[in-house]
Amino acid sequence: MEREVYRLREERTGVSFEGSIKPFARVREFTAARLIENGRMSSALAEGKDEEGALRLARETLRFSKEEDYHLPTGCRARWDRTFEVEVEDLAGELSALVGELEKRGFSLSGTVELITRRFSVESTAGADVEGSYSLMKAEFEIGGELSFSLSAGSASRVELSGFINPYLWLIEGLGEANPPKGNVETIFAPTPLYSILLVPVLWKFRGSTALKSPGMEAKEGETLASSLVTILDDPLDENSLRYVKADDEGVRAGKNVLIEDGIAKGLLWDSHSAWKAGRESTGNGIRIEEKIIAGSHNLTLVPGNRTPEGLISEIDKGFIALGIRGANALDPTTGDFSVVVTPALLIERGEVRGFSSFELRGNVWGLLKNATGIGRELTRVWLEEGLSLSLPFLRTEVML
Repeated sequence: MEREVYRLREERTGVSFEGSIKPFARVREFTAARLIENGRMSSALAEGKDEEGALRLARETLRFSKEEDYHLPTGCRARWDRTFEVEVEDLAGELSALVGELEKRGFSLSGTVELITRRFSVESTAGADVEGSYSLMKAEFEIGGELSFSLSAGSASRVELSGFINPYLWLIEGLGEANPPKGNVETIFAPTPLYSILLVPVLWKFRGSTALKSPGMEAKEGETLASSLVTILDDPLDENSLRYVKADDEGVRAGKNVLIEDGIAKGLLWDSHSAWKAGRESTGNGIRIEEKIIAGSHNLTLVPGNRTPEGLISEIDKGFIALGIRGANALDPTTGDFSVVVTPALLIERGEVRGFSSFELRGNVWGLLKNATGIGRELTRVWLEEGLSLSLPFLRTEVML
């Protein structure tokens, strides 16, 4: 019998603010087991450190699995520790001071700041012997006032909370409402709205399972999918990634995988099971969602360019900055088509931000990437609850209103 045991402990401490500062602490711990016997595979999950419970449940479901000649992937031995500590009292004091500072400038602030530390291990009869841990700071803010927007950002080390917000304040101070632009215009997508429309279509197109379930719809090597300015990769070994790992959740060694280079498609992301079905090798992208394993990215990165936000804005004669969007859940992952409401949109005329508005924007994610005209040089790190990390700069592109 082949056996794999995965353990995860996630600790969260932080503060939330919505009228008052409230500290919190949460822990989630589970053990997942995967068994293969006589060509049948099963997976199960138990809360806490109950390895025997997870194995028992996996054994009970083995007989219901279909037969297939799949075996656990050859694992690696890896150790890493990139953890740090943050005092909740310090976060509370810093958040309180930031709230007071923003109120003086006419803004309100609510949201959550937390330290997340994840420790996981993978052991298998196929050689996996992995123990890894990493920490990150995560901020989810709602900035209010005459012009309000949401901000999601993270850091792989302790940073000042004002550092998450200050890059945006100079854009919005003193603005009044204005009429939206019309026709063919340039837009700059800030990282928070960019990830909400970019992540799902990119993962769908570059997952090996898409090639298996929807052949012909996956990205094909050599295909032009974006402007030559665009390079997208998955890099879990980036030490500033919010998900810094040396092995995936199956114990397979993880590394940099380039998806798009200078606009050209390069390769897909594979977990071991989908790779086995396709006669391929795992790329070290087995991501565990509870007891299930799918192919996914660790740290999806749009490689930064060399432009400052001011530089991106200065070259726009007529356009806007998409600081927030609503309705991204209606996006079609298979085609990349979307219809969203940009709110707020910061209007640009002759290289300067002149006002704000809200309006509907229809388009296609792949069209946005093909029409890219500039990429910012600073990365914003974003952490998703599924345990995925993104690293995104400001992206300038052309759209039609």
